[in-house]
Amino acid sequence: MAAYRLALDAAALARQARWNRWQSALLLLGLTALAALTGLVVAGPGGLAIAAGLALLLMLFDPAPGGAMFRRLLGGVPLPPEAAPELHAMVRILARRAGLPRAPALFLLPSPSLLQAMAAGDRARPSIALTYALLRALPPRELAAVLAHEIAHIRHGDVQVMRLAAAAASLTRLMGALGAALLLLWLPVLLAAGEAPSPAAILLLMAGPALGDLLILSLSRRRELLADAGAVELTGDPAGLAAALARLDRLQGDDWERLASRSGARWLRWFRTHPTIRERIARLSEAVVAVPVAPRAGRMLPTGLPGWAEDGTAPPRGPLAQRLARRWLL
Repeated sequence: MAAYRLALDAAALARQARWNRWQSALLLLGLTALAALTGLVVAGPGGLAIAAGLALLLMLFDPAPGGAMFRRLLGGVPLPPEAAPELHAMVRILARRAGLPRAPALFLLPSPSLLQAMAAGDRARPSIALTYALLRALPPRELAAVLAHEIAHIRHGDVQVMRLAAAAASLTRLMGALGAALLLLWLPVLLAAGEAPSPAAILLLMAGPALGDLLILSLSRRRELLADAGAVELTGDPAGLAAALARLDRLQGDDWERLASRSGARWLRWFRTHPTIRERIARLSEAVVAVPVAPRAGRMLPTGLPGWAEDGTAPPRGPLAQRLARRWLL
């Protein structure tokens, strides 16, 4: 009977990564088009130019490094190499595989119960924060998979991608609020003049901000799947990441899934920043293939020799000289 082992399907993994990148590009294009269209409806070509200028200013704004955010906002403390040498060695190996110019700085978040890891910064100033509960809960193999996921976020520039998406969504909200205010202000005048605003323009102003937020959430979910694929690329171990996700789900659960299962409102998944654990594990299973293992070559040993034992011991018979020779030479 043929034996099999599980191996990484590099082609399937590459297809997943390529599809996630295309989805991300389309979502970013949709967010940009929505912001531009809202600005065009509110103030014409001038509004479009204003929206583009504001987006450029938001993108030029350099946020605080990830380490500063972890310290000031979350109360994290730097985790020096001497405090966790094996963890730092693991991060250095993964960062080198990812082609990062430097290994991410590590921060410890003082949470005894929350199982969480997060990445911040860019390729030049990367940082990763982990909670104490996460370090305590995961074995080394699964912790390596989680760290690879965060390093994949840095490698893919997800912080910058989400900044661009947030800028486009913020402009959509700003233009939508400005357009709604102008509409309320000028609606009596327009009605008195016998002119009615376009229903499509009203619908865009009302629904545009919510649509922008939904596109951002969808983009976030796509980037998480892309980071999963990137983590498997770095470790070559889809089963390790799947085991980590299953353990986190078992220990911590999923508030969105509990709410959706109790209410029966499956559309609540539209408001998730991450895909469900079940979906992520299913995607990882697609990157695994069963490979037949060649049978190991056995030794051709004679069997059924009269008087010989199964371990090859000859019968204790024969001339005295032969018995003495076997005793001392074999």
